[in-house]
Amino acid sequence: MSNSIRTMVRIVFLYACVEGLIINIMYPAMVAFILKDFLILLLYLAILTESRGGSGSLSKLSTPMVVFGVLTLFYVLRPTPVNMIAEGIAVKQRLFYIPLMYAGYHFMRDENDLIGLLKFMAWTAIPVSVFGIYLFFQGPSALVAMGAKYSTVIMAGDVQSSLWRVPGTFTSPGQYGVYLLVHAVLFLGVLYTPTVPRAQRLLTIVSLVTIVLALMVCGSRTPILGALVCGGALLVATGRIGGVGKWAVAINAFLAMAYSFFGEGVRERMDSIGSWEHVQRFHDTYFGQLFVTTFNEAPMGHGLGIATMGARHFTDFNKMIFTESYLGIIAIEMGVFGLIAFLWISVTIGIFLSTRWRRMRASPLRGIWYSAALLLVWVMLGSPVGTSLDAAPTNLYFWFFIGLAARIYDLEQTRLARVQAQAVQAPPQALPFEGLAGVAGGHAW
Repeated sequence: MSNSIRTMVRIVFLYACVEGLIINIMYPAMVAFILKDFLILLLYLAILTESRGGSGSLSKLSTPMVVFGVLTLFYVLRPTPVNMIAEGIAVKQRLFYIPLMYAGYHFMRDENDLIGLLKFMAWTAIPVSVFGIYLFFQGPSALVAMGAKYSTVIMAGDVQSSLWRVPGTFTSPGQYGVYLLVHAVLFLGVLYTPTVPRAQRLLTIVSLVTIVLALMVCGSRTPILGALVCGGALLVATGRIGGVGKWAVAINAFLAMAYSFFGEGVRERMDSIGSWEHVQRFHDTYFGQLFVTTFNEAPMGHGLGIATMGARHFTDFNKMIFTESYLGIIAIEMGVFGLIAFLWISVTIGIFLSTRWRRMRASPLRGIWYSAALLLVWVMLGSPVGTSLDAAPTNLYFWFFIGLAARIYDLEQTRLARVQAQAVQAPPQALPFEGLAGVAGGHAW
């Protein structure tokens, strides 16, 4: 991949940071919803013009992806209650972002490309996070003053301590929260990567602080929980479990200052993460999703587009079937075969990551690799009770970082093979001169 195409990748990542705000300002112009897709399409076309090497270990994921793609295209031939535009949106959401795996794989030539991308992400995350904090204090009127009237004003908490769930530069607090979650976990991995330059480490810390503050005001609890779970798992994976106590003290001190800064609403929203009501609701939705009833009504599926979140902008709203589950969307639209095909993809990715987990322990990039792997696992575990994989920015980061994780692993295997070859080819070192006593094995003459 040429440097110009790597620049296109950065442009896509940059636009993803502000896509929701542009949609807000341009709404009801529907073209705003596909501007990022147009950039990604240009990226695909540019990649096709170059000669590329193989895809290494990433090729092990190809079979379930192809089967899922063929099945999705087959369902295009089946009648659906929604119009053709909504059906096309469903096809795009299922298939269009999967090739980002190969963009992620070929993006990285060596460690410098990876570190450079994460540095770029750290710089862009700072203004995105600060803007969300600004909106928290200014309220919805700040968006309205900018002409951004699309996002729904979502409140959480009781009347006395209500909290406006901030959408930031996205169209919903949930999307904003996922963006912050991805960057928070990846940047923790950067801090545990010894080869990262000191200046970038300091930049990452500054970016991470603003991200955590923005996570608190966005009001979306699942990304906050995900950051805590993935962060704790990263400490264990990198062998830094002894630092948990220090992290706990630092986090408590940080939260105490943040609560006094943001007020009672943020404190109550954060405290509700550990409430039994929240745990019980998660249990009920995870093991008793309502999409099962609709799925039983049509085991072969209702047709593409009828449950896709993005399709609601292009078809009769009353024809849609809504479910808070990505697996539910697949099952409702593509029936039992679609559900099995996507579960096959999920299991294959899980096996792919688990079989490489132990082999990455000696890698200098293990912090970044583990953080990316934990994010991928978190998204897959959340697919039964969330639709983040059906929307931005998850669909961008999820598929791109699958390819990047595969590339990091392959480069690590190449490095290990080179080290082993050098060890075998190295000539034996001469023993120090010991005189005739060393030869005779007796006393010196």
